[in-house]
Amino acid sequence: MRLYQKQKFIRNTIIILATIVALISCFNSVKAKTLCDNNITHQQSDTTKNTSKRQILIAELKKLGQTISSGDKEIIADLFEFPLSRNSYEIYINDKTYMEQIKSNDNKITRVMFLQHYKEIIESIWLDQLNNLFHNINIDSLLYKDTLGYEAYIKTKPCFYSYQIEVINDTISLRMNSNSNQDYQTKEISEYDIPENSSEICEHNFWWIFKFNGYKLKLINIYGAD
Repeated sequence: MRLYQKQKFIRNTIIILATIVALISCFNSVKAKTLCDNNITHQQSDTTKNTSKRQILIAELKKLGQTISSGDKEIIADLFEFPLSRNSYEIYINDKTYMEQIKSNDNKITRVMFLQHYKEIIESIWLDQLNNLFHNINIDSLLYKDTLGYEAYIKTKPCFYSYQIEVINDTISLRMNSNSNQDYQTKEISEYDIPENSSEICEHNFWWIFKFNGYKLKLINIYGAD
């Protein structure tokens, strides 16, 4: 009788332990699933947030493109926060009156100066080429890419332009390059006795740099390099 009771006790104990193990396993499984579901939800939320932010950036870039293509100097002037420091905005005009105004304004460019010398300034900052950038690059592709580019190569021209948009965190770079066509057969020699497609004539780079705060673009820098 004692042996039977002992066996029964052991059997019940095993059943209880098995039940506890099963419950713990089930609990851990539910907990793991919950954590997994939460992680997935969080990731989906981050993805949606990032996508929405990028969509806003695309919309702002399209607005910028429309502003540039408008040719309205008053609207284009609104892109800038005056007065402009020449350390941040490389605007060079070979004009005596302009340089005298620069000196009298503590080496800064006022809105009045910008509008007064608009034609020369937009040439200096490659506004026409910035307009071409927006015409040649599909801004919508930034939804799944951080860098977009286009090369406007013309076989019969000694120089050609290329364009690039690059997004790095909250910095947006609009880059325009003038390049040498190495395949071009030079027909004329410049006044400096160098070929038409030489790097001295053709190769120049220009950047417009913006910051994006998640809602608006802010122009912070314009500069060029040879």
